[in-house]
Amino acid sequence: MPDSDLAGLLADFFPATFPPSAVTAAEADGPPAPEWAAAAGLGLTLVGVAEEHGGSGGDLLDLIEVLRAAGEWAVPLPLAETGLAAWLLAAAGARVPRGPLAVIPPAAGLTLSGDRLTGDAGRVPWCRGATRVVAALIDDAGRPRVASIDPGDLSIRPGTDLAGMPHDYVTVRAGHVESWPGPDPDQLFLRGALYRAAQLAGAINGAFEITRRYVAERQQFGRPIGQFQAVQAHVVELAQAAAITALAAERAARAAMTGPAAFEILAAKSVATRHAGLAARAAHQAHGAIGMTREYRLQHLTRRLHTWSREFGSEAAVNTRLGAALAGSRGLMAAATSVASTVPVPATAPDGTTVPEATAVPEATAVPEATAVPDGTTRGA
Repeated sequence: MPDSDLAGLLADFFPATFPPSAVTAAEADGPPAPEWAAAAGLGLTLVGVAEEHGGSGGDLLDLIEVLRAAGEWAVPLPLAETGLAAWLLAAAGARVPRGPLAVIPPAAGLTLSGDRLTGDAGRVPWCRGATRVVAALIDDAGRPRVASIDPGDLSIRPGTDLAGMPHDYVTVRAGHVESWPGPDPDQLFLRGALYRAAQLAGAINGAFEITRRYVAERQQFGRPIGQFQAVQAHVVELAQAAAITALAAERAARAAMTGPAAFEILAAKSVATRHAGLAARAAHQAHGAIGMTREYRLQHLTRRLHTWSREFGSEAAVNTRLGAALAGSRGLMAAATSVASTVPVPATAPDGTTVPEATAVPEATAVPEATAVPDGTTRGA
């Protein structure tokens, strides 16, 4: 279970530091540096990364709890992205630098030849302001490598995602980088999918809590609207979505602590993506027009639900991989009842072809996961 002291810290820090006004300001002014410094001072930016690699310690379940809580409060910081970059570097045996980090999606069109990296990285979440930009790719000799890139070697055209957070168009314009043997692009994809599932679980729960309180307070025809059966149906749908998504993310994280867990992670991302759309619809239908106003916190959460559900695998792409895995396995029952990863899932290469399932990174070297990546066939928004 996640550390109880950590859970208490998150319950105090995130709501106090990121009220709706702060999240709205971050959309207009960019990532808030003082708030990042405060989170880093508490060790929240590198939870799950071993201290010998420069992290805060803790395990994968602790990191998932940080991301879930950050999702619940729409925290406008690159916690998942930094965690994913840190996991890549630590798994490759490299020291994790201080400051916010970004990760290039594994389907990017980059070429690594020796120490020279060139190509178009496409859209990269939170690239602006990153201390380093990290990539997992296959070099020209066919070997998986982890590269650490100086942001000064990148041409960055600013962009934003639907939630108003940085999502930049990036091209490598110089090209000499440090690189190490490390996880391959599909392992990066799976880690990112797990992190997004945790964030989605938090955002769904946040939408449920807001809606539950609203329908208990809002009066119509002389009584709270939460007493009307049609409204109750929306609240029940939200409660179910929040509970099931959180359970799926936790189960996948536990499996990932003992093996590759490709099947569990993809299943959790599928569940989270499916419920994200259902939760956004139910919450806004229960609220009516007020849920869309910028002054009200619900839209911060639902815009993130729509953004995160498209990253690290759309519902269709993830389910395609799950279906292929089940077709070659002992069946659905074995997959559903196993406590560790038992169903092999073919990896998807950047060119869309499949390769054998990646070998697990040893737990001694593999520290927690993190961020946004496109699926094997369609690039995330």
